[in-house]
Amino acid sequence: MIEQSPGVTLADAELADRLRKALARLSRRARQQVPQALTVSQVSTLSAVEALGPVRLVDLAAHEGVSAPTQSRLVGSLETLNLLTRAPDRADRRASLLTLTEEGRARLAQLRDDRSAFFTARVAALPPAQRAALAAALPALESLAAP
Repeated sequence: MIEQSPGVTLADAELADRLRKALARLSRRARQQVPQALTVSQVSTLSAVEALGPVRLVDLAAHEGVSAPTQSRLVGSLETLNLLTRAPDRADRRASLLTLTEEGRARLAQLRDDRSAFFTARVAALPPAQRAALAAALPALESLAAP
């Protein structure tokens, strides 16, 4: 059953529910079709370190919405895989800064390329009318995804 918030129509709630389900299925299919050795959390951590630049663990944990101990375990696993590294923070000797290694950058780039290829094939297989509808819906989807 779809619960409605004040000011939200039933049609809006149903549309949002269909969108959520479709995006979840599409994301799951992409992960299944593009197998990887990394977990979703590890990929998210690598992407965040890439986006934030050299970052302290506590700041990364806040960005990812996890506790510092959880983030520390994820970082440790990625260090073991040589995908990111810690370096002393010159501004605060008690802290360290996390950065991607070249291997980490390459792994993220390959993952993105593989997922792009998956989506390209799926979009190309759509009938022209559905491709046009998807293109028309992209501005709204991009607005939904904006911070």
